Amino acid sequence: MTVPDSRFAGLSCYTSNLAGYQAGEFADTVDRFAESVRIAVRKDLPEGELAFSHHRVPLERLPDGTRLAWATAPADGVVDRIDAELRCYGRVLVVTDNAALPWSPSTNGTTHAPHWLLVDDRRGDDWHVVDGFRGLLPAGEQEPYAGWLGTAGLLAVMTPPSSWRPEQDRRNALAFGFWMPPPVGVQPQWLVRMDGAGNKPELPGAWLLDEGEALEFLRDHVVARPQAVGAHLDDLWAVAQHRVFRYRHLGDDAAVQAWSDLPRALRFVVESARRGRPRSALARTTFEHLRQLEHDRSTTPAPAAGRPHRQTM
Repeated sequence: MTVPDSRFAGLSCYTSNLAGYQAGEFADTVDRFAESVRIAVRKDLPEGELAFSHHRVPLERLPDGTRLAWATAPADGVVDRIDAELRCYGRVLVVTDNAALPWSPSTNGTTHAPHWLLVDDRRGDDWHVVDGFRGLLPAGEQEPYAGWLGTAGLLAVMTPPSSWRPEQDRRNALAFGFWMPPPVGVQPQWLVRMDGAGNKPELPGAWLLDEGEALEFLRDHVVARPQAVGAHLDDLWAVAQHRVFRYRHLGDDAAVQAWSDLPRALRFVVESARRGRPRSALARTTFEHLRQLEHDRSTTPAPAAGRPHRQTM
């Protein structure tokens, strides 16, 4: 059994638990995940909608040549298949509804959100689960967790709502950094380990892969549609937290602080717009500061030799 890895706390629920899945087996997990971080934004969606890629490499591909792939089954077939994956690899990532997790401040609420959870042991009817996610949700602070769920409890948290919101569907499909949509339907889902590299990584649509251009686009988008950005605060929080993780790994405290300030500033911009008092100057200044910071970091050496260097593609 494992415990939440504090090195990944603060990342999205996808990335923190995917990293936890890999860290017990691959010693270079922290380096690989820090180097993978990027800011890419899809620009051709209907007005007000956004999609993000947080990783420049397909993180479903593991260093040993295997890969992770989506799996699904009716509820009465889930237990045997998760048990088989657990026996084979010692752990398995399952897809849950955050509003069903007993340790989530959103539990029993109506704010459903897809959430990954690591299962790493079974004792009879009990399953040991690890959740490395830490984040501020509308209902309060969610902390990392490790504990046991009975079979009925595991199936309950894996039962999805009737549908996810469109932006949540896009997050699910882009969880590994490239387009890999989960199976259609409302059956429980999890990830299985398979041989081979799979399909060529793709990002369908028109994307801004240059980070300076992506930040300019986000600046203009937030200024023009501050209320619509409310649906994407989780995405922008993930952008900031992945950047914080990367710069913390690089030992760049100034960049860590600058990116840590973004979610609070965006929440203020969105709430002010809802009250009829848009804060365009704050949005513009915040993104310009981050764009300049990223430009400066891309033209100067990394703070420590041998650590990941920033790339633009």
